[in-house]
Amino acid sequence: MKVKPSTLTSCSEFYIDDCLARGQSAATVNTKSVLLNMFIQWCFTQGITKVRELNLDELEELEEYRRHLCRYRKPRSGDPLDLTTQRMRLMAVTGLLQRLHYYDIIQSSYYKKFILPHVPRKIPQQIPDEEGIKKILHQTFTKGRMGLRDRAILEVYYASGIRRGELSALDIRDIDFKHQTVSIRKGKGSLDRTVPIASRALDWVKKYIKELRPELATLESGEALFLGQTGKRIQNSKLTDIVGEYIRRSGVAKEGACHLLRHATATHMLRHGADVRYVQELLGHLDISSTQIYTHVTIVDLKMVYEKTHPAAIDNNQDDSDSDNDN
Repeated sequence: MKVKPSTLTSCSEFYIDDCLARGQSAATVNTKSVLLNMFIQWCFTQGITKVRELNLDELEELEEYRRHLCRYRKPRSGDPLDLTTQRMRLMAVTGLLQRLHYYDIIQSSYYKKFILPHVPRKIPQQIPDEEGIKKILHQTFTKGRMGLRDRAILEVYYASGIRRGELSALDIRDIDFKHQTVSIRKGKGSLDRTVPIASRALDWVKKYIKELRPELATLESGEALFLGQTGKRIQNSKLTDIVGEYIRRSGVAKEGACHLLRHATATHMLRHGADVRYVQELLGHLDISSTQIYTHVTIVDLKMVYEKTHPAAIDNNQDDSDSDNDN
């Protein structure tokens, strides 16, 4: 390194280049850039423009930025930032400091003592059951020709547990009809994986490719599997709109979109006896704790089985019944 960056802006640019060089995805790096820019703009309001002006030994600015995020209210709704958002913004800053320390651009390592907000893991709500999934899929018949594409999208979501960005990035070559698998390239963590996919989903994808995709395709389509009405690769935001509309029209849930189907995939597999480690592999979770959240959802099923099969529970139910008869 010939000249070490000194301003907050140049340090952020240096860090972003470093993240790209270490193989982080463009989407991840773009998010970090946006979050760091928020911190830098806040620093400007505090009269801080250079990294050496940060009081890192006492974590003064980090703690003040934490308080700022806690006090902040969204302009339109007046709502505070949720803890997940606050944590992400603070993690962007500590990630920057970690790499600046690695390159000896800053000397203090006190940032390691900075405690990020603890965000309780949320149990997914309103996960549709198998009958609910059928209702969601059935809504595509009301959309005419584009309903064929949408049905293929919904089937792939539910059959593979794929993420929104992963589905958008699918090319035709990623679908192996012979071996009934789908290859997911550069998923979360820039990792590739290949997962099985149900024959019913493949049938709908094949039907879409044969009957509708040629009508949508243009020179800009390339090998993209799912296309928008302009012929370009379908965008993440459009997928959210499409799936969200079908979910609401079905009456299964008032909110939720692509991730709701991913939740359903994991929950239904676990309910039918799948080992959590295989579900982890399917979903592409790096940490099994991310998959284990779905085991909490299936406690409803466990309680029902328990009450019907455990002797103590059965005896208790009979005692209650006898008591009622005595009265």
